[in-house]
Amino acid sequence: MPSIDFAQYVVERLKQCGIRYVFGVPGDYNLELLDYVEKDKDLTWVGNANELNAAYASDGYARVKGGPAALITTFGVGELSALCGVAGSLAERLPILHIVGAPSRTLQGSHALVHHTLNVPTSFATFSAMSRPISCSQALLNEIEPLTPTTWTDAFDKVFKDVLQQCRPGYVQIPTDAVHYKVSDEGLKKKLPLPNSAPPVDATATALPPDSRMETNAWRMSIERKPAPLQDVSDYVVGEIVQRFQKAERPIVLIDACAGRFGMAEEVGKLVETCKIRYFDTPMGKAMLDEQNPLYGGCYAGGNSLPAVREEVENADFVLYVGALRSDSNSGAFSIKIDPKVIVELHSFTTLVGYASYPTTDLRHILPRLTPALSNVAPSKSTHGKSYGGQYKVEPPGKPKGEQIKHEWFWQRMGMWFKDNAFDAAAVYVRESCQRRSVVDVIITETGTSAFGLINVPLPSHSTYVAQVLWGSIGWAVGATLGCALAATEEKHHRRTILFEGDGSLQLTLQEIGTMIRRGLKPYIFVLNNDGYEIERQIHGWAAEYNNIQPYDHQLLLPFFAGKKAKTPLESIAVHTPTELEALLNNKDFAQDDKIRLIEVYMPRGDAPVELINQGKLSAEALRR
Repeated sequence: MPSIDFAQYVVERLKQCGIRYVFGVPGDYNLELLDYVEKDKDLTWVGNANELNAAYASDGYARVKGGPAALITTFGVGELSALCGVAGSLAERLPILHIVGAPSRTLQGSHALVHHTLNVPTSFATFSAMSRPISCSQALLNEIEPLTPTTWTDAFDKVFKDVLQQCRPGYVQIPTDAVHYKVSDEGLKKKLPLPNSAPPVDATATALPPDSRMETNAWRMSIERKPAPLQDVSDYVVGEIVQRFQKAERPIVLIDACAGRFGMAEEVGKLVETCKIRYFDTPMGKAMLDEQNPLYGGCYAGGNSLPAVREEVENADFVLYVGALRSDSNSGAFSIKIDPKVIVELHSFTTLVGYASYPTTDLRHILPRLTPALSNVAPSKSTHGKSYGGQYKVEPPGKPKGEQIKHEWFWQRMGMWFKDNAFDAAAVYVRESCQRRSVVDVIITETGTSAFGLINVPLPSHSTYVAQVLWGSIGWAVGATLGCALAATEEKHHRRTILFEGDGSLQLTLQEIGTMIRRGLKPYIFVLNNDGYEIERQIHGWAAEYNNIQPYDHQLLLPFFAGKKAKTPLESIAVHTPTELEALLNNKDFAQDDKIRLIEVYMPRGDAPVELINQGKLSAEALRR
């Protein structure tokens, strides 16, 4: 049987799944593993400033690429540094393969007191145990005896398969003596699932939480009925949805985070276009579908929506809610007011039709069957939305009030600057699937004022919007921008990368700007300088010292990180007034992303997007309930 080093097997699997960049930080327990990455002509070792930033970069890479990302850290100190970022990828459903280089099996077996351990008997098991709750699957090679040449490769493939199908992080620990260990290469002939692909229909039930399966089985036994074939259940669910749609006079589609994470944005796009159904997105589903299309109705976030958007969504009599993720920031602090009787929710693990639940169904199985089924009854619904004024539009920004740059004007003006060149008409409706090939601008917003500023600004048809709405780790966006920009380089067509970052959040992860320069990336980095943690002030502590920061001279950051040998061209700019910003945005040379740019935008302390102010009020009300 042909043999291969285990580390080479790992490298080949990464490439087979489309990974081109590998993130992480070197450490003595992963160095020999990294030799295999570095010598491979198709992989690039990025090399991050720290493991937290590497995890954030992996997150951004997976979002824009619509597929998996690889993160490599070292045992203990390295892997623990990455956990906040990995946890965010779990919360927001992103397929990250976390590979950890560990001490040899001999050292672990003898409980040797080596560096990066805790000096307690359980040192070698503690760190993987910490990762277990934020991993969909784990393989600890130290605990797996390689009884056959495929034992370890099967274990690795099992984790990677779970990562791809569940869109969650997975964890593989590789001891130093496993790196060169000879294994069979037979596994490489077996294709892993495509990113976001659905498991077989029969596997959906086994993926349910154990308690759910137990309750389902108990219920079935109590009525002495044999379980229906899963295909029959899917047929029944599709029929139920069609009947509800057929009766509806005001149907809409609401697209949310998990539609994109599980590769279903394209299917939703086909459905709304074929059936001419009015559609809306949420903050976590923003720009997955074309926000310039006449069928688009706006961004719905419960009580934090525009009045016309809220009226139309909450008065619909059929709501196909695809990939719902009802976090507080994604739902206006749980202020969604849609009648449960009219909702059909498609999830990765169940389908809800009104008050009924079908836990053996999967949106990846149900949704592709809905378009042909609904198209037969769709013509009578095609005029829906005209009574609400037709196409959703936001008026261009008027003349700014005063000489300060304020959020009310800033975000609308930035919306006009984003570029949009259509390359592929077939991709117009798709924003976050592996098939996307025509996006021009990748727009990243940091947790804080930036994340709320663009909610109600319709983005260009082919843009990608990236925000960490649920996990909300400040500083995430700088690392994520590195991953987003690298993923953008893999696209067939040219794409600009644009980051909006607060001056407070920037201080947590700004080292990764150096990695961007090192890798020749040229994003736009808009730093909103409003003298501290403005989002925190809006929530609590208006004049509190803990919301203040040490001001940095942002104009020195790019030259500092570039050093004396960097070849990437750079430019630092400061704008203090609307007139200065207007002139900058109208400059044709500025529109060309031929250098990395840091644009410091001075904004008054205390000013915030109205969406953030509303969210604060709704959150306060929710806490009082």
